[in-house]
Amino acid sequence: MLDTRRAFLQNLAGVSSAFLLFQTQPPIPTPRRRTPVNPPEPAEKQDAEQPGSAPRSAQLHAQEKEFRSTMDQLFVRVRDLKLQLDRIPTAEIFSVAVFKQTQEIEKLAKRLKNYARA
Repeated sequence: MLDTRRAFLQNLAGVSSAFLLFQTQPPIPTPRRRTPVNPPEPAEKQDAEQPGSAPRSAQLHAQEKEFRSTMDQLFVRVRDLKLQLDRIPTAEIFSVAVFKQTQEIEKLAKRLKNYARA
């Protein structure tokens, strides 16, 4: 009886290993074809003779000029606000005029921030 069990288990192991060996492998997926990416057309057409240095530099100079004038305006407004606050007693600091001046200063600061970002 022991021999028949061993023989049965050996045959079972042999058959199951044969099934595992002859089992077909799952198909390997083929890699996707990569399609070339065409870059978009540039927004500004450049001449082949001149690489576009003149218009860009003029634009940069104009932005720098606006940046510096805004910076000067901001400096003047902050200085005026400080002088005005030094003259006003502390009980009257939060007047409407001071509030409007601080709003103007904030607008100038935001404009400077946008210039610096560009």
